[in-house]
Amino acid sequence: MIYSKLVKLIEDNQEELVRRSLKELLSRDETRCYRDVKPEILRERVSDVYVRLISWLNRERSAADIQKYYIDLGKRRFTECIPISEVAIAFMLLKRHLWLFVTEKQFFDSTYECYQALELNNKVVLFFDRIIYFAITGYEEEMFKAGQDKEGIFSRLLKKK
Repeated sequence: MIYSKLVKLIEDNQEELVRRSLKELLSRDETRCYRDVKPEILRERVSDVYVRLISWLNRERSAADIQKYYIDLGKRRFTECIPISEVAIAFMLLKRHLWLFVTEKQFFDSTYECYQALELNNKVVLFFDRIIYFAITGYEEEMFKAGQDKEGIFSRLLKKK
């Protein structure tokens, strides 16, 4: 019940949630590399995280699906030369904005729902913790692979700037 209520809240307010998340993501020093990403692509990326959270809460995606996707995402962020620290903080900001939004909308009608929300919070935190870990894993795999390349990671990063 509480899961479906959260899913509905996210679905019904996804544009606002994405807008708020983007505003902070683009204004923080810790995520400055994201300013180089085209706005429509960045909007799509932020929205995609919330869509994947919804599908995971609805059990439409397995943990293995999430693992594969975010390992691949980590690899893509490496090739885009976005520092892994910025990838991690971006996910943390999205999680933070979700819970700020939930509390702002007075999501809980009763003490019982508040207790249920703690369980839900644990599940959402698990999702974000896993995607951060998987993105880092993919990033590192790509980094080590590139380190074995002729050109090397530092040459690639210097060319980017």
